[in-house]
Amino acid sequence: MKNKNYFKLNFIYFTAMICVAIIFVLGYNGIITNDIFSSFLIQIVVMFAIPLIMYTLLISKNKKQTLKDVGLKKISAKMIGITVLIGLVLYFINSFVANVFSSIISLFGYENLYQATTVKLTYKLLLKEFLLSAVLPGICEEFLHRGIMLFAGKKYANPRICLFASSILFGFMHLNINQFFYAAILGCLMGYVALVADSIIPSMIIHFMNNFLSSYFYYGYYLNWPFARFVETITSTLAKNVFVYVFSTTVLVILLIFAYYILVTMLARERAKNDVKKILISLELEKLPLSEAQEKINQANLILNLAWAKNNNLRLEKKSACKTSFLDKVFLISSLVLGCLITISTFIWGII
Repeated sequence: MKNKNYFKLNFIYFTAMICVAIIFVLGYNGIITNDIFSSFLIQIVVMFAIPLIMYTLLISKNKKQTLKDVGLKKISAKMIGITVLIGLVLYFINSFVANVFSSIISLFGYENLYQATTVKLTYKLLLKEFLLSAVLPGICEEFLHRGIMLFAGKKYANPRICLFASSILFGFMHLNINQFFYAAILGCLMGYVALVADSIIPSMIIHFMNNFLSSYFYYGYYLNWPFARFVETITSTLAKNVFVYVFSTTVLVILLIFAYYILVTMLARERAKNDVKKILISLELEKLPLSEAQEKINQANLILNLAWAKNNNLRLEKKSACKTSFLDKVFLISSLVLGCLITISTFIWGII
């Protein structure tokens, strides 16, 4: 086996998926009924604590190195602002994809097993909902998928494969057919943003925003929150005319995709600028003679131009220094198969 670390990496993820599946089965059979407890187990313990400990013990041997490997790097305030705009754009793109795929699978008779119950909404309940559905997933699920499987994975395997695999696994980890499609697509788009920014902080922000806005618009419709009722009214009005609805939705999605590309390009440029600033600071130009300082500045400008050229292309590396064999990917394949089987099972149960 030429790539033991990639083998260990996939073993870590397979362990997490097995644990999630067990908790899922226990919840389905009524053994675990407390949603706060199950969310704590799945998010904090299974998707964050266990992978963090296992990766540190098996691969990095150092907690600081682990955080570096998974892409937990600070980003500038401007990059955060751009990321928030990307999160807003991706929310509406994701909503469109979710509605399309929900309509498709409903044609086969699928009905979600977990229907929302009518309960009295309180601020305490809403705070719990935002915590469990937005805050914890935004941190823990991103740590496992974009951190462990994408950022740490690309050190040992083809980055394109890591992006694809982490996105598909992110879809499967939801363990139901209704969420698989749009979660996988959203995972790919978030992963791409994280790679461009060279940090998983943007994907955490986007993930949080997507889940938060989903809850906001869902509960806001019933509570007459600002903008939530307005969006619902516009959507229902357009839906009365099929042609108008399809045309307006198509135009909106095209504009959103274009906005996504522009914002990611801006993010890439901002990252390049920040990288060069760090280089200039590390050079300590004020301590050098004028001629040497000028030479260093010229070198920094060359690096800036190369960084802009690289990031503006927004292309992923095709190759990795490490080659992976089938045995290295056996746990990755096992995770994909397990996730696929459970997802198909929920589809069958949904029909029944």
